[in-house]
This record gives sequence, C-alpha cells and structure tokens, in this order.
Amino acid sequence: MNGNVARASFEEILKSKVEITSIQYIKDILSSLSSVICILNDRNQVVFSNDAMLEKYNLDLEEHVLEVRPGEIFNCVNAVNDTGGCGTTEKCEYCGAKTAFDQAWKQSMKIVRECKITSQKDNETLQLDLQVTATPIEFEKKYLIVSIEDITEYKRKVLLERIFFHDVLNMAGGLSGVLELLPGLSDDKKENFLEIASSLTGQIIDEIQGQQQMMKAELGELQPYFSSVNIDGLLNKLTNQVRFHVVAQEKQTKVVNEAIGKEILTDKTLLTRVLVNMVKNAMEAIRSGDTVVLTAKDYGDHVRFSVFNNTYMARDVQMQIFQRSYSTKGQNRGIGTYSMKLLGERYLQGVVGFSSTKTGGTTFYIDLPVSPEGLG
Repeated sequence: MNGNVARASFEEILKSKVEITSIQYIKDILSSLSSVICILNDRNQVVFSNDAMLEKYNLDLEEHVLEVRPGEIFNCVNAVNDTGGCGTTEKCEYCGAKTAFDQAWKQSMKIVRECKITSQKDNETLQLDLQVTATPIEFEKKYLIVSIEDITEYKRKVLLERIFFHDVLNMAGGLSGVLELLPGLSDDKKENFLEIASSLTGQIIDEIQGQQQMMKAELGELQPYFSSVNIDGLLNKLTNQVRFHVVAQEKQTKVVNEAIGKEILTDKTLLTRVLVNMVKNAMEAIRSGDTVVLTAKDYGDHVRFSVFNNTYMARDVQMQIFQRSYSTKGQNRGIGTYSMKLLGERYLQGVVGFSSTKTGGTTFYIDLPVSPEGLG
C-alpha cells in the first residue's frame, strides 16, 4: 500500500477530488465508461469514482466512497479491524487488489490482478471474484486509476464445470475399469469388485447431486430439510461412503465417537456432504499408509465433528483456505473447503473452522447446535 497505513484527512481527500474533477476531460472520460472506475490517492483511499460505480453499488460519492479504501466499499470481512482497515491485516497480504496497488505504485506501470473478496453485509456473506486493473497517473500528485470488473459469475461457472467434469470423469473411468475386469474374475473376487462398482456409481450420482446443491446454495435457493439424525448411524454411513473413493486408496479412516447415542436436529444430506469434504480434503493431504481421524464430541447443547490429518498447512494457505476457487491442488480443485463453510454455516447454522500447526497437524471442524435456532 505504497508503504503507508495512515489515512489522509477528509479535507485532503476533498482537495484531491476538486483537483481531479477540475480537469473536465478526465472527469468526462471516466464518467462515460460503463466499467467501475475509481481513483486512489497514495494511501489507497478513494478520491473519485465514476457514475458506473455509484449506480452499480447504490452509493453516494461523498457519504459512502470518498476517503474509504476499496475493500471497505465491498464490505470485505478483512477490512473491519482495529489496525487500520482495508490493506492492513495479515490476510490482506494475499489479496489480489492490494498486490495490484502495491506493484503499480512500485513499478509505475499498469498491473492487472484477480481478487477474491468475502463480502458480508446485513448478515449475508458473498464470495466475490474481481479483476482489478491499477494504472498510475499524475496530476498535481500521483494517483492510481483503478478499474474493477466483477467476474464472479464467470469464475463460478468455470470452477463448477471444471470440478464437475474432472471428478465425474475420474469416477466414470474407474467404474469402466472395474467393469472391464469383471468377466475374467473368479466368483470370490467378483463380489468385492461389484461392491467397488456400486460405490463408484453412487459417487457419480452423489457428485451430480452435489453440484446441483452448490448451485442452489450460492444462489440462496437451497432449502435444508431438518430431521433428527443419529450420530452413530451417520458416522457408519460416512466411513462406508468414503472407503472406496479414489483419494482413499491405501489410506485409512479412524472413527472416534464420543457422542454415542446422541441425536441432533440437522439436514443429514448437507451435513454428510460437509463431512465427506472434510475427510476427502484430509485424505488428499496425507501420504499412502497414513490415517485421518474423524471425531464426534458431545458438548451438551452442540456437537463438534472434526477431521484430523498429520500434515501442516502453510500460513499463506491458511489465510485463503475458505475462499471459493482457492486451492493448493491445481485448477480443478478449490471448492471443498468453501462448500464446508457455505453449507455448514449458512444452511446448517453451524460454525466451521480449522487449526493447523507444524507439531499438531491439521484439524477441520464443524460445531452444530443440537437444536438449531427456530427449529428446536
């Protein structure tokens, strides 16, 4: 952020606004553009924005925009803190917008970066994908002209299609391989291979249903069905569901049930999907021969489900882990942890989190109320 966390005063901001708007052709050009455009001072505070920005986000220039930083306009969850707001937290170091601003100031050239923002307003959380272009310009002082393009829908579509085709093709290929081997097998081996084929068929159906759920969930159209769920039965079904999965080959799942006989009111299908994603995520992190530990623990008014693996997530990964499309596993990944958060919190009324240390490994968890608000 051009090396400066402190903000310019509102009086200084107004002077900059007057300076820019006095150059009529600059004002006319920017106002005529349909793209969202703003101009930042050397503290990355907005001193001018075009009509497209004000209209798109229903903002008033002097009331909502002047003096603030871009993340604050978009209600970024990391922009609300006691250290200075947008651009000043540890997570901001991995923000594409901040990177674009820093590099544009430093290199005095146009920089284009993609930026992922978790936006929270009126108890609604949204994942935004933006393409940010920062271009240095000089009037009486140096400024950045910033163009912001909302590419959320495009990124969502591409990501879901990539993951869908990637996972379904993998499972379909495995099913095809099993079926090809069946005719030449002895009767005692056929039973095991038929069980594998049945599991793969179920996984393909589950993946299709999962993608349908995620599309509805992101649009706010998913309707959870809450019923009484027995934890013992849930854990048994879960382990059977993942044991033939491609990521579980030569890996083990250990179940520790400290909530025996406990029942909770929840959506069994959505909870299963959250836990399967936790187990798959852990399986992908460990080596052959290692074990993940799935635990259920009773805390009276809530139950914690957690999945442990013995690896450590680097700090930069931890800072971005719940963002949609962020992954360390390549371009076809990046929705597992995001879906845990989306389904677990928005639809199941739970709290999803994790811990990861070099000595203690990594644990993802979801805390679920026994009787959700408004249902118990």
